[in-house]
Amino acid sequence: MATIVTVHGTFSSGPVEGQKWWQRGSRFSTRIAELVEGGNGKVQVEPFIWDGLNSEMARNAAGARLAARLHELDEQGEPFAVIGHSHGGSVLSAALLNASRMKQSMQHMQRWITVGTPFIETRRQRFLFSRLSVLGKAVYLTLLMFLVLGIMIAMGGSVDSAPEAWVMLVLVFLTPIAVFYAVLRYRESKRSLRFNRRLLGFADKHFADRWFSLWHAKDEAVQCLKAVKRLDLTIFPRHFAVSSLNLLAVGFVPLLCLLALNSQTVMNAIAARVFSSIDALAAEQLYPSNGTNIFENAAVLFLGLLVIPANLIMPDVQFDGTPLPVQIGLVLFGIAVLIGTVYLLTLVFNAVARAVSHGLSLMLNPVTLSQLKAATYGSDAREDFAVDAREWPIWLSRGFPPLTPDIAAPLEQASDRAIGNAVPKFRNIIDSLTCAETAEATSDVVADYLTWQELIHTSYFDQDSVVKLIAFALCQSDGFKPSAKFAMDADFTAVQRAYAAIIHGEVKIAGSHAEPQPLITG
Repeated sequence: MATIVTVHGTFSSGPVEGQKWWQRGSRFSTRIAELVEGGNGKVQVEPFIWDGLNSEMARNAAGARLAARLHELDEQGEPFAVIGHSHGGSVLSAALLNASRMKQSMQHMQRWITVGTPFIETRRQRFLFSRLSVLGKAVYLTLLMFLVLGIMIAMGGSVDSAPEAWVMLVLVFLTPIAVFYAVLRYRESKRSLRFNRRLLGFADKHFADRWFSLWHAKDEAVQCLKAVKRLDLTIFPRHFAVSSLNLLAVGFVPLLCLLALNSQTVMNAIAARVFSSIDALAAEQLYPSNGTNIFENAAVLFLGLLVIPANLIMPDVQFDGTPLPVQIGLVLFGIAVLIGTVYLLTLVFNAVARAVSHGLSLMLNPVTLSQLKAATYGSDAREDFAVDAREWPIWLSRGFPPLTPDIAAPLEQASDRAIGNAVPKFRNIIDSLTCAETAEATSDVVADYLTWQELIHTSYFDQDSVVKLIAFALCQSDGFKPSAKFAMDADFTAVQRAYAAIIHGEVKIAGSHAEPQPLITG
């Protein structure tokens, strides 16, 4: 019996049975069973279920599980094929890298097909420290500290000149960190499959010829992820924090006053200055506690704010004995000086706030943009980080062109029709969303208005021409053959031509970052 393993993409997990393309009982599984037969009879569809998270770690973990299942199928000695959609193709790619690590060529896997898969390109984190867990970082820093101490001991001349002493010094201080580094390198070679050239060469040699890829040139997921690399947003304008930082100026003067009220030394200095300009008897009435009573301090500080500014400008002025209008004038002058001082202080705060805000924007923009790109790619592994997306796995030296126009055009037209049908529905969705009280209810409202045929990326398997092309690709390998119904289908010849056009349009990938060049041109 021949088996077809289906692997769903991101956010598409579910039970084995259902109506999603990859589930048993779906239109696709029923249709593919009608079009394709195994060498010994009908084919069976076996869904592979993973959590569907947009996460490189989740995809890698799912790839390890899928590799184990494919190995079991391979051990049974019967032909099988695997179809992965969207990041299900990424899971499939990770599974084949895991198989390569185990030197498993999967000889009974006749075909692996990816549909609309944006393969994520990653680069290794540059510094070892960035690739360590928290425990690993603690061990590394401890050993590094010991190494520095050993170097200082050697430079201090306190080591015996005998060779045995130097050997002991090396063994005690250098060997532990060298062993730690060697173990990490070995573990990384086993865990970071994408950076092992020998492993990638094995995968390319044994699995490249069995790969077939289908993708639409306007696939939203593929093109959006490819565009992420060029994304350049100013998330934080240079003055984004100025208004918030300026609020510090509002609390600065009250804070100074509070600090002064609670400082006996400061209050004594203020009282001495105030009572040198007014009736000395007021000192005994207003300030008997000599700076130890906060309420008395408040009265003295209030007088200080009125008297001291004028006294600083005109130090010889005495409030005692001056006419009342002069006293009022001096107080008003003091208030004006105080307001001017606070105004200048506010200007200083504003200038500092602008400088700090600009510095924060320069620092936060690249960090936030990097995190935004990482979240879009699902890049969450310690050892590497995503930098780009493309239509073929990084470990393959060749890829395939997009769907031919005769198959791509109907797919795009169907998506456009679905969008046209959805627009009138959205006129009523606002009221429904307003009434939705929970996140689940909101999700249900959106699901009621969307069929997911509005996107090319999620509607490949709704188009019979795409299903027939997948079926034809399966039939070009041992263990699978077209059913009598498919062989007599009116579209069989057209599907055959489309398949040939894709196969003969194979592109050569000159390098991991190079643009592909066609081997055969029309």
